Amino acid sequence: MKQPDLAAKRVLAIDVFRGITILTMVFVNELAGIADIPGWMKHLAADANGMTFVDLVFPAFLFIVGMSIPFACAARLHKGDSLRQLFGHIALRSISLIIIGVFMVNTLSGYDPYTMPIAIHLWTLLMYGAVLLLWCQYPSHWPAVIPIGLRTLGAALLVTLWYLYQGKANTGMTTQWWGILGLIGWAYLMAGIVYLGALQIDKAHAQIAFLTLAALGFLGLYLLLNGTREFEGSALQLLVENNRNNTHTAIVLAGAILATLFYHNALVTHRRGYVMMLILCSGIAALAIWPVSPISKIWATPTWALFSIFFCTLIFTVTHYIVEVKKHTRWCQFFAPAAANPLLVYILPFILLAAVELAGINYRPAIFDSGPAGIFWSAFFALVIMWIAAIMSKMGVKLKL
Repeated sequence: MKQPDLAAKRVLAIDVFRGITILTMVFVNELAGIADIPGWMKHLAADANGMTFVDLVFPAFLFIVGMSIPFACAARLHKGDSLRQLFGHIALRSISLIIIGVFMVNTLSGYDPYTMPIAIHLWTLLMYGAVLLLWCQYPSHWPAVIPIGLRTLGAALLVTLWYLYQGKANTGMTTQWWGILGLIGWAYLMAGIVYLGALQIDKAHAQIAFLTLAALGFLGLYLLLNGTREFEGSALQLLVENNRNNTHTAIVLAGAILATLFYHNALVTHRRGYVMMLILCSGIAALAIWPVSPISKIWATPTWALFSIFFCTLIFTVTHYIVEVKKHTRWCQFFAPAAANPLLVYILPFILLAAVELAGINYRPAIFDSGPAGIFWSAFFALVIMWIAAIMSKMGVKLKL
């Protein structure tokens, strides 16, 4: 396979974009439990035909996953990985995200508190402990037997917790829905396979065309499958039930397209024109189909996806200009922990909440349950999570799928 004309390195602008996104995600997740705040600070209902900045957080995460794909593939190809090894790595990361996502969903709903052999909060803490054991990045100087033993322990603990889980109506664990991480996992798998196909093309411009057509194809597939009943009772019904994976995949591919436009050496001279075209085309397309396709994050409509691509491209372009063109970088250090350890930052609030609930502690004073005080609390909570993540990262606790 031809080596990609893309540097296998971390990019500060992408790290900052990732850090801002994960910090905002922690903020809005906490904000969801606050009463009497403006509607634009909440997720809109599925049938609201609109979106707030909160509805942009998840697609921004998908977009950043896509931006990371070219660099991750470039790094592995420079190390000598084959196409099969690349696919194996993508599949393993996807499966890991899906597993964690499904376990997280089952900590929030579906369990029967009366038949669970242990309290759900303890079950939750043990589950996150297993995640840390299984996916923690261990020091390279440790003897190989230690990481292998700890990961084996983590896997065994997850299996044990799966066995112990008691759902309602005498069921065990169910998917219910894939969870945020699971949805990211499916979109990453589908987009990663498409990107491996693009790597078979020598010309960068042709790669961009291939990825663009694929993204449009996934949006078209969503429209084709949306509301159809032709596949009821057949195996293809799963395609309809998981239709939103198609628009999620389109957003990931858009991120891969933007990263290629910005950082592929063969496209540097054409970058400005291509990026402007992506911004204009996504915005115009979103406005054009809005009358026939409502904006809905919950339904993952193509209109929502196109508006998300428009805003993410715009936000990253501004971030790139500030960080890499004007070289204003001192402020970027604040986002470093979230950028380098995003999965840990994401699960930390759930770990802390399970711990305080198990201890019977009300972690948020009642005065902060509503209004401006609640908004202040949510921002403070997000900063505390960042601080804890920074300390844990310095201690060497880093999750890597």
